[in-house]
Parts: sequence; C-alpha cells; structure tokens
Amino acid sequence: MAKDDKFKEALGNRLRSLRLDAGLTLVELAEKSGVSYRTIIDIEKADTRPSVEVIRLLCNVLEYPLSDFFKFKY
Repeated sequence: MAKDDKFKEALGNRLRSLRLDAGLTLVELAEKSGVSYRTIIDIEKADTRPSVEVIRLLCNVLEYPLSDFFKFKY
C-alpha cells in the first residue's frame, strides 16, 4: 500500500471514529457541516483526500480541534 493510501485510510478512520463518538450519522454530519454526504463517504472509505477547509468544517461540527485532527500514525 502506498504511503498516500495509508494516509487517506488513517484520515478516514479518524473521521469515522470522531463521527461515531459524536453520535452522528453520515447524513447528520453532512447537513450540519455543509459538506456533501458523498464527500464524507469518500473520505471515510479512503477514496479521496479532502482539503483542510473540508476537515475544518467537519471538525467544527464534531467539536474537535483541527490542530489535533491530524495527530495520528499511518
């Protein structure tokens, strides 16, 4: 697996974990953040690498500091 793929997988796992911890469905997170449902699915499935702006919008809804979002190992 390429390093970029590992990064996208770790990022998707982080988002999914935070979303579930917040008790939100994909639809709820999409509606509250303004990020499309499809984009969130693609992030969680490691099919895309989102912009920092998209992650910022999601972190705002999840009440999670953007500065901590990327603190994971891959």
